[in-house]
Amino acid sequence: MPTNKKKKKIKFKKFEFKLSVNQKTLIDKFCKAKKVSPNKMIKSAIKDYIRKFADSLPEEECISENQLRLFDVEEDFENYEISEKED
Repeated sequence: MPTNKKKKKIKFKKFEFKLSVNQKTLIDKFCKAKKVSPNKMIKSAIKDYIRKFADSLPEEECISENQLRLFDVEEDFENYEISEKED
């Protein structure tokens, strides 16, 4: 007897934006010509755009000078070693 495994649900987020009438008509014409839904066309355009500019994204988050570094163990350890050598 086969076991029924539940599929892992994929989480989606809702995203809304406004288009002008001209933009909407262009999207409708494009989708009709290519025989795709507007949703699929917009998703593929976003996916291509993200893939194109993925290399230019910053690697690390910028931390301002005013940000405390409470949990940076490496820096604390280095400062501790330096203070011991000075004594």
